[in-house]
Amino acid sequence: MMIDATCCYARTRIGILATVFALLAYATPVAFSQQKNYVEGEVLAIFKNNVEINTARRSLGHRAMEMKEHFGEVSRRRGRVSGLVRAPLMTTAAMIKALQADPDVELVEPNYLRYVSVITPNDTSFPSQWSLQNTGQNAGTSGADVRFLQAWAMARRTTSEVVVAVVDTGMDITHPDLAANVWTNPAEIPGNLIDDDNNGYVDDVHGYDVLNNTASVVDSGSHGTHVAGTIAAVGRNSLGVIGLQYRAKVVPVKVSSDGSNIPTSAVISAFNYVLKLKQAGANLVAINASFASSTNSNSEVATITALRDAGIVLCAAAGNDAFNNDSTPSYPASYTTSNIISVASIDNKNLISSFSNYGATSVDIGAPGSDILSTRPLVDVTTTAAVAVNSVNYVTAPLTFSGITGPAGLTKSIYNCGYGYPADFPPAVRGNIALIKRGSSTATSFTFASKVTNAMKAGAVAAVIYDNTAGTATGSPWTLGTSGAWIPALRITQASGTSILANALPASTTLTVNRDPSLAYQSFSGTSMATPHVTAAVAFAAMNFPTETMSQRIARILGHVTPLPALAGKTTTGGSLSLLKILDTDNDKLPDWWETEKFSNLTKTGSADEDNDGYSNEAEYYAETNPVNPSSYLAVAGLSRGIGAQSGDFMISFPTVIDRTYQVEWSNNTSGNPWQPLGSAFTGTGGTVQATDSGAFAASSRRFYRILLKYP
Repeated sequence: MMIDATCCYARTRIGILATVFALLAYATPVAFSQQKNYVEGEVLAIFKNNVEINTARRSLGHRAMEMKEHFGEVSRRRGRVSGLVRAPLMTTAAMIKALQADPDVELVEPNYLRYVSVITPNDTSFPSQWSLQNTGQNAGTSGADVRFLQAWAMARRTTSEVVVAVVDTGMDITHPDLAANVWTNPAEIPGNLIDDDNNGYVDDVHGYDVLNNTASVVDSGSHGTHVAGTIAAVGRNSLGVIGLQYRAKVVPVKVSSDGSNIPTSAVISAFNYVLKLKQAGANLVAINASFASSTNSNSEVATITALRDAGIVLCAAAGNDAFNNDSTPSYPASYTTSNIISVASIDNKNLISSFSNYGATSVDIGAPGSDILSTRPLVDVTTTAAVAVNSVNYVTAPLTFSGITGPAGLTKSIYNCGYGYPADFPPAVRGNIALIKRGSSTATSFTFASKVTNAMKAGAVAAVIYDNTAGTATGSPWTLGTSGAWIPALRITQASGTSILANALPASTTLTVNRDPSLAYQSFSGTSMATPHVTAAVAFAAMNFPTETMSQRIARILGHVTPLPALAGKTTTGGSLSLLKILDTDNDKLPDWWETEKFSNLTKTGSADEDNDGYSNEAEYYAETNPVNPSSYLAVAGLSRGIGAQSGDFMISFPTVIDRTYQVEWSNNTSGNPWQPLGSAFTGTGGTVQATDSGAFAASSRRFYRILLKYP
C-alpha cells in the first residue's frame, strides 16, 4: 500500500507555519513473481465525509468507473464512504489520476496484493536444528533439510488431534518442551489405581510401561525423550527446540528398563497396547520404532500385520552398522509388511551417514540423523539445591524427580512432621515446609515417595528429609521413584536434622531447588534420530490429509522425496524426506489439500488466476481468500486521520491472517528510495490491525506508504 500525503497549501500566522494536508495516493508497482503487486484496473477509494454513497456511485459513473464493493460497515464506522472501485478499460494509474482531480474524493490508492511469510519459530535452539532449516551451520550444506518452514507455511489449520506412539525407553513427560504435547487418555482418571476405561492398563493416562506393568513411563535412559522431541517438541514457546510435527500428541510406551535392551515380547506388548488405543478411538497414525536387531520374529511380524490392518504406519530405523540390509537384514525395518517405512540416516551435507545401514530394496528413505539436537530428561540436568534454617546453611541434595523452586527459591516456616505419616503433619504445615525423618516407626518400609505424597496432601509446599543414620547428604541418590508433579524435596544428614530440631520450631527456612531447563537438550546421531523425522512426517500428512488411508500416506511420503545422489542405489526411493513435497506433490506452489478443496483436482497452478481478479491462486491461498470468487481478495480495511491530540497521525488499517507477518514501510519520494519501516512488523491475528504514522500531517514533505508481506 502506498499513500502520498501531499501538502496543499500553507499560511503563516504570528510566525507559526500551519500546514494542511490532503491525503492522496501515489502508486509505484513492486514486482512479485513477475506480476504487479496490485490489481490492475482497480483502486481503493475513500470519499469525503459529506459524500453519500449514491453521490459517490454517480461520480464514479461519470468517469466510467464503478463501485465494485462498498465497505458498508467500515464506511458507517468511519463516517466516510469507502470501497473498491473498478474500471476494466482503465489502468490503475489512470484511475488514480482521474480520482485525484475529483473534489469528492479524500483518498485513492491501488488495490495492493499483500504477501505473507511464515514466522520463523522463536524456539531458542531452532537455529541449531539443521534438519529443519539448514543454513550451512556446522559446515553443512545450505538447503540440505526437510523444508520445514516452507511446508508449515502451507499446512492446514486444524485442531484435530493426531497421535503417534513412541515405543522406546520411556519419556520425560514433565519436560517443559514436551509436556503440552503428551497424549492424555480421556477415559482414564489419574492416580485412582483403577482401570477406568477397561483396557487392561491401570492409570494409563499418559502411556504405559508394558515391561513393568505400570503407568510410569520415566525414561530409563534418554533415548525415548530425544526421539519424542524430534517428533513433537512444543513449537513457538520461546524454549529449546521445535518438533517436526509440533502439533502432534505423543503417547510413550516404555519397553526398556535399562535404557538399552528391549525384549521382543515388550515390543509386541507395546504394539498390542497401541492397537487397543486405536480401537478405543485415538487417532493414532504411526509408531516410531527406533530400535533394531538381526533376529527375525514371526510373532513380531504377525503383530505388525495387525498394525497394518488397523491403518497404523510403523517407522523403523534401518540400523547403525553400515550394513547392506538387502543381504544382512535388520529388524523390524527389514520385514516386508506394507505398513513399514525403513529409514536410513543422512548428514547435514546430504550424504548418507557413515554409520547408517542401507539397502536398494529393503531401506525406503533417508532422513536427517547425524548430530540431531533434541530433548533430554530433566533428571540428567545438574540440579542445584540449598537449604538454610534461621540463616544456618546445611549441606543438601535434591531427591531424584524433585520438584523445583526456580532460582528465586522460597522462604517459609519449617515444621517437624515426624516420619511423615498422615497424622504427623500439623495443620500449620499447609503452605510451609515439612521436616521429615527417614525410615519408619514400624518394621514396615516407608518410601520417600510416600512421605512426600503425605506432605503434599497436608498442603506442604516443600519437604526436607533427614537421615536416620550417620552419613553424608551427597551419597547414593534418594529417589521419588518416578517423575510427576512433586513438590521440592531435599535430603540432609542425620546431624543436620538433629541441629534443626534443636531450634524452636517452626523456624524460618529458605529452600532452593533449581534446574536450568535450557540445558535439557543434547545431540545424538543414529538411524534412531532419522526415524522420528519420518514418524512426524506421517503425522504431518495425517493432519493435512485426514481422510487419506495409511497406504496413501506412505505413498505421499515415499513417492515425493528429494532425490539425492548419495542415496541412489542405497534406498528404494533414492531420496530423502521432504516435508514440503508431502504437501505440494505437483510442485505448483499450492498445497494439495487446498487445491483439492477449492478446485476438486490438482490441475491448477499457483501462478494462474482462476477467477480473473488480478490475484494469483498462490496469492489467494496465502491470503486465505477464495480463488474462484472474483469478489474475494485482500483489501485495505480503512485509512484515517487521528483526532484530538493525535490529529497529526495517519492510520492504515488492514485485515491479517493469523501467524502471517506484515510490515508497513514509508518513503518521502515517489521512487520509494529508501523505504523505511513504520514501526515493527505485524504478526497476523486473524483480525484487522492498524499501523500509525505519528505526526504524518505535521511533516513538511510527501509520505508514501506500502504494506509488504513476503512468501516464505
